[in-house]
Amino acid sequence: SLARNTYWDASSNVNYSLSLSRDFDIGPLKNVSTSLTFSRINWEEDNQDQLYLNISIPWGTSRTLSYGMQRNQDNEISHTASWYDSSDRNNSWSVSASGDNDEFKDMKASLRASYQHNTENGRLYLSGTSQRDSYYSLNASWNGSFTATRHGAAFHDYSGSADSRFMIDADGTEDIPLNNKRAVTNRYGIGVIPSVSSYITTSLSVDTRNLPENVDIENSVITTTLTEGAIGYAKLDTRKGYQIIGVIRLADGSHPPLGISVKDETSHKELGLVADGGFVYLNGIQDDNKLALRWGDKSCFIQPPNSSNLTTGTAILPCISQN
Repeated sequence: SLARNTYWDASSNVNYSLSLSRDFDIGPLKNVSTSLTFSRINWEEDNQDQLYLNISIPWGTSRTLSYGMQRNQDNEISHTASWYDSSDRNNSWSVSASGDNDEFKDMKASLRASYQHNTENGRLYLSGTSQRDSYYSLNASWNGSFTATRHGAAFHDYSGSADSRFMIDADGTEDIPLNNKRAVTNRYGIGVIPSVSSYITTSLSVDTRNLPENVDIENSVITTTLTEGAIGYAKLDTRKGYQIIGVIRLADGSHPPLGISVKDETSHKELGLVADGGFVYLNGIQDDNKLALRWGDKSCFIQPPNSSNLTTGTAILPCISQN
């Protein structure tokens, strides 16, 4: 690059720089990156020359070893070596040492270290810098957000004031992972997904592979389009409880009609559907719950066995008629 600066009250000057860069492989080390840059800056009628060398060596997909060297016009040379590791999705850290030849020789190079820990509720930053017999510093910070609506409230990862976000209500169920674990529901069943795209249709999902034990989600994918700064809301059809595979029998030995819904008598949530021969798979049963079946002018009720009394195999579920 070349730049010529002209001033009304001073003579003009010309600054330029020349850079060469190349990526290559060294045995098992792939995509090693190197660059060499020479620059000349004209300042107060004096040419200041700088030479920079940088080498970056990827160590796998999430670690990087780097080295940088700088030489000025007085042949003073400084070095910087660093290591960065983000192999753990929720934890990243780096260390570096920098200084000139004498500082490294006298063990007085500047040392720096940083650490970042990501959680569903925010991010923790720690950093420190020191130089022997000179100075040291330590810094710590937390970056997170809090959202409250009439549906509930939750801490979550940082979201700017103009960013859209989406509140998920899991009906009081804790530890439901959302959107690839970007958020998780709190003890009240509320979770907030931060920084959702505005004016674009977005799909938000529940990580059904990592649900808490005995929890099932029916509507695990939510599609939404939010305006800038909006807070979306959706309530999940959450079933929390144990499962039963059984056959429903009426008092006369027959079975309820095919396709009849089996619901929790208190919450009115559907827990299963009657199949051929009274066969049923029930999901989300709580201890001491009463289940209801209704068809036409008839109804019957099931008192399922508690989780501690369950046996393997198919359970016989008597349904006591109220008509």
